[in-house]
Amino acid sequence: MYDQSSHTFLNVTGYGVTHAADYPADDFRENGRDDYRTTVEQTAAFLAAEAGIDGSSTVLEVGDDCECLLVYLAQWFGCRGEGIFESEEYVRFAQDLCTNQRQRLDVGFRRASVLRLPYEPGSFTHVVSHGALHKAPDLPRSYAEIRRVLRSGGIFAFSDFYRPRTRIGERTRTEVYDKFGWNDGYTLLEYHSALEEAGFEISSVVNVTGFLRRTFEGNAEAARARAGQMADAEARDKMLAFSASCEEVQAAIDRREVGWAIVVVRKRDAPEGEMPPDA
Repeated sequence: MYDQSSHTFLNVTGYGVTHAADYPADDFRENGRDDYRTTVEQTAAFLAAEAGIDGSSTVLEVGDDCECLLVYLAQWFGCRGEGIFESEEYVRFAQDLCTNQRQRLDVGFRRASVLRLPYEPGSFTHVVSHGALHKAPDLPRSYAEIRRVLRSGGIFAFSDFYRPRTRIGERTRTEVYDKFGWNDGYTLLEYHSALEEAGFEISSVVNVTGFLRRTFEGNAEAARARAGQMADAEARDKMLAFSASCEEVQAAIDRREVGWAIVVVRKRDAPEGEMPPDA
């Protein structure tokens, strides 16, 4: 799906592969032939448990134009919230998804940037995100904005890519980082330092790289099986290319050049007389 608002192709494969609209992963996801929805649902459940989300929560989702945690959270707990995405197309998709639910959900969606959140200070009890923040061009500024819109003691819970090693090989750089639109990222230690400097206290950091690898392994196998059923040669080649991309991620994980973690932090109030980081 082409995003007219940002003049780029939306990422439709679950973890940021940037391919054109007719890329087979698009209907791959919509027809439920991989475990993408299960991945997002499991992430939403884990983040909710770790962050203590319930019916009294007001949640902001910082999205990546390829998932919607907020719909799950609103369904399960009846919480209120908003989701922001970089594209108008995905905002409309999320709105339609919400409209098609059996019960009315008290959530909304808008196009906005995490670098300039359109909310008053202290608007949310929780901020959640899944695989989105590593694409932000200025992570410290993103963290400062998230802290600003959180209430005192509010929780920021997210899953995201991290860099296990300081140096990344050229193959991983071109076949994974560049292709999937990932920036250089932080090591887990750098995440810890950046979040503390932004005014957060670390509650937990869980390495879920094995889960990421299993997800890509399943996607690669399913894509190969799907390709074997395709009569159209071009479509078959594209599906096999998608499978190969998933295998490149697995190989990069095995080389310890790609990692995935779930991080939960709490907004730290500034001591009396000290200016807060977002002041």
